[in-house]
Amino acid sequence: MTAIAAPSRRLRWSGWLLGFALGGFYDGILLHQILQWHHLLLGVDAAPFRDVRVQVLADGLFHALMYAIALAGGWLLWRGRAALDAAGAGRGLVADLLIGFGAWHVVDAVLFHWVLAIHRLRMDVAEPLPWDIGWLVAFGLLP
Repeated sequence: MTAIAAPSRRLRWSGWLLGFALGGFYDGILLHQILQWHHLLLGVDAAPFRDVRVQVLADGLFHALMYAIALAGGWLLWRGRAALDAAGAGRGLVADLLIGFGAWHVVDAVLFHWVLAIHRLRMDVAEPLPWDIGWLVAFGLLP
């Protein structure tokens, strides 16, 4: 392993993790708090989860997890900062951020919307699938 290999690997992982966390923050802040289209566990029908306080707590724990992922990404960025001197490293970091951002939306749509069915993008519409697919394409596949 060369001296630059470890920092460049750290830089790549930092971009992926920071992008993933930013995708989660974007989802949580825009969809959960501003638009209020869903909460993390809104599709869970058990009695305790019908309480909005439980829903907001779950959203808060979700944000805490995104903070932990962002901190890990920030730490790796700090540790791999030597690799930023390489030509094209900044563009590579931006690309990795976009990959992480898109990865969050793919994981969210596939795992949380379709496999676990704990929420959908829009819980207040008759046909949520077109909303899920549109969001997945716009924010999961295009970045």
